[in-house]
Order: sequence, then structure tokens, then C-alpha cells
Amino acid sequence: MSSWNGYDSDDDYLPAGQRGRGAQETSPRWPFRRSRTLALVGIVIVILVFYTSRGRHHSTTNDVDWSSFAYSQYATDSATVCNAVMVFEALHRLGSKAERVLLYPEEWDTTVESAWDRDSQLLNLATLKYKVKLHPIKLLAVNGEGRPGTFDKPQQTWDTSITKLLSFNLTDYDRVLHLDSDITLLHHLDELFLLPKAPIAMPRAYWWDASAGSPPLTSLLMLLEPNPQELANMLATLHAWSEQPDGGKRDKYDMDLLNARFGASALVLPHRPYAMLSAEFRTHEHSAYLGGPPDIAPWDPDRALAEAKLVHYSDWPLPKPWIMWPWQGLKEMQPDCGGSKEGTCRERVIWKDLYDDFRARRKDICKILSVPAPDWQWLKSGGGGNGTAQGHT
Repeated sequence: MSSWNGYDSDDDYLPAGQRGRGAQETSPRWPFRRSRTLALVGIVIVILVFYTSRGRHHSTTNDVDWSSFAYSQYATDSATVCNAVMVFEALHRLGSKAERVLLYPEEWDTTVESAWDRDSQLLNLATLKYKVKLHPIKLLAVNGEGRPGTFDKPQQTWDTSITKLLSFNLTDYDRVLHLDSDITLLHHLDELFLLPKAPIAMPRAYWWDASAGSPPLTSLLMLLEPNPQELANMLATLHAWSEQPDGGKRDKYDMDLLNARFGASALVLPHRPYAMLSAEFRTHEHSAYLGGPPDIAPWDPDRALAEAKLVHYSDWPLPKPWIMWPWQGLKEMQPDCGGSKEGTCRERVIWKDLYDDFRARRKDICKILSVPAPDWQWLKSGGGGNGTAQGHT
């Protein structure tokens, strides 16, 4: 009995006049030819897909007119101009392609009058080394025009924080991405400029008290389309609030204005990875940040840091990272490693490293040492300025 060779019969593959002559006179080549043809077709398809996708990628990156986009920072005193330069240094180092703009007090200039004229030195550093465009401005304040702080007397409140809204006046650009300066930028954010058009895009303040309702938008990151009328309208709103009988019950700032205007219409950015707080490494509850309970979204501090685009320093009542920690404050506020005060853990290591890195870069880039630690009890009593209880950071 002959064995089956994979075909029903040799005759099945022969022309009618050749059937019955046996397998020794011919061979079943058609399946081989068909396989070879299909393989060639597959290779052609792969090549077409590769070049088509390559073309799409090319059109969204290399062909972009990056001069129509800009990152913006603002400075109100010697501390914040250093912070802004540190952000620009990070954008430069990380390879960002968009332009960079610094809004700075018109009372300043770029003439270095002495070795102690740090503000002018930093303005020159920004423009010469990091290609920043300088825009002198009148500082805005909740109660009118603000005055710039100094190295010895920095701004202590949020009163001038609405100055960031002047980014709406940067009409030389199609889109402006404003970042708060009290951050560590881990990756550039150029991809945001390519999002669908919207008057503004912002993440939500995920740390907001859930019992207070849906988290508001946070102004630590704003991707906006410049429009001076938007600024004028928000300043008019601020003035109207101040005229109300209960206007003095709580000061209102940039976050309040932006939520009043865009709270229901903004393009919402995911806070992961665009708005991580340093305090996330101190808390035991991570569901708000991760977007689900532990069985769905388990916490891994290293993975959380690796996926974050930026970290915003917010550990009130501890001071911001350019101010040294009071020893007692550090003891009370550092990550407690699951309740254990002994040894260490990844959360504590990461959290301390974030602060140490900021201070080291501040010294290296700005040539400025950290501000000495204030009294801890004074900070806890509110002497260091406003905290985050109302969602501000």
C-alpha cells in the first residue's frame, strides 16, 4: 500500500492529456508557487504599511512649524526667575522643539550691574543659553498691579499668581503651554501642541477632596490658544467678585478664574502623566491618582515616577524645594513607609531624591543656595503662606 504524500492524487494537478502518467513525470508545483506568491504579497503589504506609517509620523513631527508653539513661564521675584530658568534648562536638555517665553517684571533689565545682580544674570542666561524670548510685563495681582519681590523679600502669597494669565496675550503663537515653575520636568511635553484644537486644555486637580464633587481644573499646566479678550474677561470677572458683599470671605486666584470660564468646556488632559504631586509619595491612598482601587490599579512608586512627565512640589506645610526643610518638619512629614518610622522605603527615597535633585540643579544652574529653613511651628500655623486645602498648590 502506498503512503499518502499530502495530495489526493498526482493526476489532480496534471492537465487532462497528461493524467495517468505518474508522479515520476511531473511534480505538484502549484501549492509551492501559491505559497511563494502569497509570501511576496505579504512582504509588499508590510513595506507599504511601514512607509505609510512612516509618512504619517513624519508629517506630525518633522513637518510641524514649531515656531508657532511656545512654552511660557513667569517670574515675580528672584526665586521664581531661577525656577523658570531651571524649567527652560530641562526643556533644552530634553530636546523640546517649541519656543520658550519668559514673562518677567518690567522693572528688571538685562544689564548686570554687579556680581550680586542675580536677576539680570539669570535673564541673560535664559536668552543666551536656552534661547528664551524675554517679555517684560506689569505683574498682575488679585488686588491690582503687583510689585516684584527680591531675593531678600520674595513673594510670599499667591497674590501675583494670576500673572500667568498674561500668557493669553502671547498672540505671536498659535498655542502656548504654560507650566508652573515649582516642578521637576522629567520629559518635554511637545506632543501636547499637536492635540485637537481647543481654547484651553488642562488636567484636573486629582487631589481635590472627593466629597466636594468633581475635581476642578488645575492651572499648574495650561495649553491655551492666546486670546487677549479671554484675559480681559477674566480680569473683569475678578473685579466683579471683589465688588460682591461676600467677596472678602476667600481670595480667588487663577484657578478660580479658569474654572469659572473653562470648567465645563476645557479639553481635559489626564493627570497621569501630566500632573503628579510630590505628595503622592507620602500618602497611603493612591486611588485618586491611579484612577481605581488597588486590585485594579496597584501602586508601584517606581513605575509611577517613570511614567510621570512632571512632578509638582506640593507638601504643605513643608516649604517649597528652594527652601530647606526644618528638621522637625521633615521628621513629621516625610513618607512614613507604611507607618514604620524605622528604616526606609522606595517612597521615602524617591521623595527625598526629588527635593535633593531640585536643590542641586538650583545651585548648579542658578548659582543660588537654598533658603535657610524657617521655624516649623511658624510654618504649621500658616506663616509660610497658603496651603492646598482649597485645591491650590
